[in-house]
Amino acid sequence: MECPKCQTTMKPNAYKDVEYDQCPECGGLWFDALEAEELLEAKDAAQIDTGDPKVGKKMNRNWEVKCPKCHIPMLPVHDIEQPHIQLEACAQCHGTFFDAGEFKDFCEETFWDRVKDKFASKR
Repeated sequence: MECPKCQTTMKPNAYKDVEYDQCPECGGLWFDALEAEELLEAKDAAQIDTGDPKVGKKMNRNWEVKCPKCHIPMLPVHDIEQPHIQLEACAQCHGTFFDAGEFKDFCEETFWDRVKDKFASKR
């Protein structure tokens, strides 16, 4: 499977019996339908996101990406609880792609995330 952001071959991995793919180049993570949510149950799931968040921010500017499974355009989606996180989702297979650092942020909502999001929503 090719990374939807940099077209590098992704490497299959597993954590707590949940399979996911990680890009060795940009550090992005691909989850099939509901796998990311399943991993949230694991207290330490954030550790699988080993990519550089600075690279992830740069890659996040590329919104026009195709699903690595269905090859249709993916949609940019914001997390309801943390709207500053934008991931890409496939409307057909319901897979999700997190740029480097986004899954860790997704797992570890902090007090500052809640404050930052409150101020952002008032603008």
